[in-house]
Amino acid sequence: MSGCWRGLRALLVLTALAGCEQASDPVQPYPGSPAVAITVVSGGGQPALIGTRLDEPIVFRALNAAGRPAPGISVDFVTTPGSGRVEPARATTDQNGDVAITWTIGPDPGVQTVLVASGLAATAISARAIDLEAELEVLFAPPTAAEIAAVRADWADRDTSPAGLTIELTEPYSLFGSPAMLRVVSHQVGEARHYGAIVAPKSTRAGSLPVLMYLHGGDNGVDVDDVQFLAFALGALRDRFVYVVPSFRSEPLRHGDREWVSTGPGGHWDYDVDDALALLNVALAITPQARPEGLSLVGGSRGGGVALLAGIRDERIENIITLFGPTDFFDEWVREIVREAALGMPRQLTGVAHMDSTLVQPYLQGRIDLPRVRLELARRSAVLFAEDLPAVQLHHGTIDETVSVSQAHSMIRVMEDLGREPPEFEAFIYEGAGHEVFDLNGVIPRAAGFLRRALGEG
Repeated sequence: MSGCWRGLRALLVLTALAGCEQASDPVQPYPGSPAVAITVVSGGGQPALIGTRLDEPIVFRALNAAGRPAPGISVDFVTTPGSGRVEPARATTDQNGDVAITWTIGPDPGVQTVLVASGLAATAISARAIDLEAELEVLFAPPTAAEIAAVRADWADRDTSPAGLTIELTEPYSLFGSPAMLRVVSHQVGEARHYGAIVAPKSTRAGSLPVLMYLHGGDNGVDVDDVQFLAFALGALRDRFVYVVPSFRSEPLRHGDREWVSTGPGGHWDYDVDDALALLNVALAITPQARPEGLSLVGGSRGGGVALLAGIRDERIENIITLFGPTDFFDEWVREIVREAALGMPRQLTGVAHMDSTLVQPYLQGRIDLPRVRLELARRSAVLFAEDLPAVQLHHGTIDETVSVSQAHSMIRVMEDLGREPPEFEAFIYEGAGHEVFDLNGVIPRAAGFLRRALGEG
């Protein structure tokens, strides 16, 4: 094809598309054209970051006058100025009347367009090109007082009262050698059916034991026997607590060869707190030994973040031990995780897949707006509500590659600004330690000593 004829065809396409605003708008050709319409089959609506190639090809279909696929039709593709490039520039439809292109978005933000023509049949597909760095600047701007107030108002409307209680299992349990009773319970939290475990030492008078809740890390649920680690760490104090172990929604609670899976979509950090607080209320209601004073939480990684948020939302909680948990979803570490997810390279870390599928990709695709995403980040950021925290003991390693130590430093800075000092706030940063409890040299005696507060011995 001569350059002159290609230019004439492009001019015809541009004329046909004048005033078109939708991503794919078939244009009827003059009679006698082999293809009377071109439509988009798949690949439309993909996130379009400037200077990047779309993850999936865009597939078009040529239709003849009878509305059937038109095979063997030559189709040309032209990008408008500033709209990057497509490959190939010309292709022939297959037996299904289809043809595919890859599109590398141009460098300028805004609407970019590919024009498609076969004879006089023409259409266009457009994409909103996103300047990722500019979006991140807005997304991670410091939260406003109005946003923080909106999160508080949402929390105030959450219902974590005991509802729909069922005792799934009751049996004797050995608490690191001490006799205890295990109950596995289920209860309703909103539309979710939640499962958790309650372990209470035997032969104890009513209302004599504070509750110690264990909040797990990871995405794969929790095992009842994880409570044995707490019993080991507490040593001679192990018989002086009622232990509460929540699962989180969509994840299992395991005991021996049995498993109970909480329902509802995952709600990392945010609705994890609802599950935990609702189970806490169940435990206080059905465990005679439990007393509502001196409530304490221990959480690691994901659970460490949940523990802080639960302590903010429930004033009955008096003591929190958090090990390498997230505290600040507006810091540079989270920003880099979001950048990578936006570029199609999400990290294999707890909660990232959930955040990518429910926030990052929907935001890039225009299915949710900026204010909603910012509120979701805010409601997971304990540093924004630190004035409501009870006594906290924080532990973090300097070379943690799962949760950056910057998360600990964010909380330390805020607590220092609030004038919080030991024993109301203690922070231990472990040089050369990673994301393992036993990397944190001295953590067990420090944590056990801190929990003596709940027993009135601190």
